[in-house]
Order: sequence, then C-alpha cells, then structure tokens
Amino acid sequence: MRIALKLLTAAAVLGCLASPTMADWNVGDPHKMHFPQLPDLENGLDVLAMTPYPFDPLFGKVVADDWLCTRTGPVTDIHIWGSWLNDEFPHDPTGLPDPGAVTFRLSIHSDIPADPPEYSRPGALLREFVFQPGSFQSQEWGLASEEFFDPNNLDTPIIGTDTRVIQYNFFFDPIEAFRQEEGTIYWLDVSATVAAGDQAVFGWKTSQDHFNDDSVYGDWLPDQPGPDEWFELIDPRTGVSLDQAFVITPEPGTLVLLAIGTAAGGFVCLLRRRKRRQ
Repeated sequence: MRIALKLLTAAAVLGCLASPTMADWNVGDPHKMHFPQLPDLENGLDVLAMTPYPFDPLFGKVVADDWLCTRTGPVTDIHIWGSWLNDEFPHDPTGLPDPGAVTFRLSIHSDIPADPPEYSRPGALLREFVFQPGSFQSQEWGLASEEFFDPNNLDTPIIGTDTRVIQYNFFFDPIEAFRQEEGTIYWLDVSATVAAGDQAVFGWKTSQDHFNDDSVYGDWLPDQPGPDEWFELIDPRTGVSLDQAFVITPEPGTLVLLAIGTAAGGFVCLLRRRKRRQ
C-alpha cells in the first residue's frame, strides 16, 4: 500500500511539473514533428533573420523551414536555437546585454511542394504571432564555434562568428494556437527585430538534421505580409543544402498524460515483482 501511495504521489508531482518543464526543451524530450532538428554545434551556421535587414532598413529578411506534423492538435510550443553576430546581444531598457531583448515574428504557412526545377517553399499564411520581450523565454543552451551567414551578401557571405547558443521558447494559448493535422507539411517562418539604434544581429542556427527540402529565405517590405519570392539556403562553404534548428513539442496536457503513464507503468512493474516474491 505504501508503494502504491508513493507512485501515485509521484504521478501527481510529475503531472504538476509537466507544464513548468515546457520552459525549455532538452534532447530526449517529447516532440510532435518528424524529428527534432538539433543545432549543428560543429559545422553549423547562423543565418541572418532580421526585420529590418541591418544593412538596408528598407526591407526585412525572414528565414523558413518545413516540418511534418506527426500528431493532430494545436501548436502550443515552438523552440528554436539562435545566436548573435560576434556574441553581441541586444540591450534591455537599462542598457544591459540581454538575449531576450528582442521581438520575434513567427508565422506558420502551408507547403508548396517541390516541382522541379522549383523547390518547395512556404505557401499561404495560416497564422502569425508577434512575441515582444518578456512574452517568451530564453536560455543559454551551449557553446559552439560557428560562422554567421548573410545570404544577401554575395561577395562576403560569412560576415562574422559567434559562440553562444541561445534556445528560445515560445508558448501559445491552446485556444488561439494553430491546429495542425497529422501527415501534413507546414513551414515555420522566423524574423527578429531589436530596438531602434541597437546594433545586435540575430541568426537562426542551422541543424545537423536534414528533412525534406532546403530551408529558404526571403526579403520583404515590412508593410507586406511576406516575401514575394523565396530562395534556397545553401552552405556557401560546401554547397550543401541547409536546414534550421527547431522543435515542436506536445501540448502540456499530453505531457501530463505521459508523466502519469510513466508512473502507472512503474506501479504495474512493482506489483508484478511483489507477486513474484510472494
């Protein structure tokens, strides 16, 4: 009886903790996409993704990558990895460097499948979200020795380096979240904005994991819904196609069920062991 009580208590605790653990995502945690696209910490790049584009404020730059939905339901959690050019973070209102002092524009699009020679790319805008500083969470995730890639700079595409990897965690109200359908491919678009006068430059990290076609980038006027044209992202050093680092995870309710299921499974195993000993 004591063992059962302990396991039920553990299940309750795990259920309570399931929501707070959504503050970040670690390797081995659940996901609801084809597979997590982890950041490439050895040979990766950071692809410039900012609006306005730092070197020409008349237009913005957005980077996008596709994913396959593996479970129907709301997209309530998105996690991406990024870095800042030369490790220079944006600044909070007090002037202190803070990787969270940035506004993110995330959007979800339908898929336009590849039709050679045309490559796949984002289609119709399905949902758009703007995250102001303080409305998302960020944490330093690790270190890497990487180069910073500006695909618009044809003469010198590598414009600097960085070492500090930041994981950004975005959460959506299930009622307002976009509902994805299992077996469907979607695109995630990302663009960052810092305060006027701040010189920090954000890059979305490339992934060590490849899915489907290349990620893409586009240039757009800030008063328009998005780019008119998309371009493949190709590693300027190797000519190999690129993918971006991100993961979409189960909603908190699913994590609670997983936690309770794990505890229940342990309870059954212990009962079997006790019966064998009797």
